[in-house]
Amino acid sequence: MESILSLVLPSLEIVVQPHNLLILALGAVVGLVIGVLPGFGAAQALALMLPFTFGMDHTTAVLFFIAIYSAAEYGGSVPAILIRTPGTTASAITLLDGFPLSQQGKAKRALHISLWSGVCGGIVSSLIFLAAASSLAWLALQFGPGEMFAVGVFGLAIVTSFFARTPLRGMIGCGIGLLLATVGSSGFGGLRFTFNQPSLLDGIPLIVVIIGLLAMPEVFALMAEKKPKGQSKTVVLRPSGEGLNLSGLRKLMPSMLRGSLIGTFIGAIPGPGATVASLVAYNEERRWSKSSNMFGKGAEEGVAAPEAANNAVVAGSLVPTLALGIPGSGAIAILLGMLVSKGVVPGPLLFSRGDPLIMAVFAGLIACNIILLVFGLASVQVLTFIARIPRHILAPFVMLMLMVGTYSYQNYSAHLVMVLVLGAFAVWIEKLGISVIPIVLAFVMGPIIEQNLVRGLAIHGGDVKFLFASPITLTILILAVVTMIFGFIRSRRDGLVSKRQNEELAT
Repeated sequence: MESILSLVLPSLEIVVQPHNLLILALGAVVGLVIGVLPGFGAAQALALMLPFTFGMDHTTAVLFFIAIYSAAEYGGSVPAILIRTPGTTASAITLLDGFPLSQQGKAKRALHISLWSGVCGGIVSSLIFLAAASSLAWLALQFGPGEMFAVGVFGLAIVTSFFARTPLRGMIGCGIGLLLATVGSSGFGGLRFTFNQPSLLDGIPLIVVIIGLLAMPEVFALMAEKKPKGQSKTVVLRPSGEGLNLSGLRKLMPSMLRGSLIGTFIGAIPGPGATVASLVAYNEERRWSKSSNMFGKGAEEGVAAPEAANNAVVAGSLVPTLALGIPGSGAIAILLGMLVSKGVVPGPLLFSRGDPLIMAVFAGLIACNIILLVFGLASVQVLTFIARIPRHILAPFVMLMLMVGTYSYQNYSAHLVMVLVLGAFAVWIEKLGISVIPIVLAFVMGPIIEQNLVRGLAIHGGDVKFLFASPITLTILILAVVTMIFGFIRSRRDGLVSKRQNEELAT
């Protein structure tokens, strides 16, 4: 207990500093505003706000990002409930019962359920990982270059298997990401793929890759989108009815806690993400509910459980990111990239040396969720109007923000060209069915794999047997192989099921 307090108290001193509390509040507002925009999720919000972290220290920047991340996950439920348009992919589960509640005149109650559930999920998962900090610190001491190399390979296996439509397309995406990561100086002597261009001597900055591959395609889509002719007559545009009272909150608390535990567990596994956590929480809640027939027709538990799981994933996904350097989603990959740009290398050493940043992250999440609760309750009506802003009107402003942010990174015009080229490349490659998420994640993990491999070879005199000498390294490599095999089996099984369904429809 004393060891936990010795880690938590310094982090609390960091979080409660006035400028950090202000940053948390600002991040919550930004996340809410961007999260309620249909089509904009946590990853897009973080990509847009990345340039604003350039002048912040690494702790303040992390607090800013986790506030945006948490608020954006909740914000995605607002258009899902009000206009049947999920702001994020995870909130697509919320609309199954959230929108029917709106049609029944209970939109305000549905929004309050979503808010309270998200806050519950965020706080519960953060408390769990605050209590587990000492165990993570012990685990961190067991990792050397060989183990970190294996973790990087395992991360690529997860990305290949879970972040693409098929493992083959995932491998192509990872290959492109690894290739982009080799551009510039190798760090061990010599240049790679610079083509005698001075702008490529230092490689492609991670921030440029993130903005170009994740944010730019969305802007291009906004600019190409035609002005909508009008809303459907069934759309609910403003919250109505009564909110959630204390007795209703008490009744839904078991659902919130179950969703929180499911989201915490799934979030700690690199790969599945908030969408899977929300779906699992929804299915389990329906399985154990005494009124399962109401699900899909306006069941309040159908909003509470997935929203709690959705926000619990935020804290859960930070564990493999900070402890092992494996990003579990596109949003977390952007956060990881921001840390690397600040000179902070996520990995076991962060835990082994008792860095207060670790505890500050989870303490900041608790503070962020409390702030989010206050802002969310006060801004229900305002968020409704934001959700109704036509996407084509947003395009010029978002484009301007991205271009200014990219240029301000190093005041280098070549980065603007890189962002536009990568954005166009992302649009083209996604039309081929290849997701850009594996590209970004592989770009982040490529240097980790290469540097630890070279370091391990240098320590062991060039003998590759060190990769199989440690039980931890060997176990992780075996898990990577198993993950790849499972990914191919799952892909083939899904293909056979889809083929059978098509044949049944044809007959």
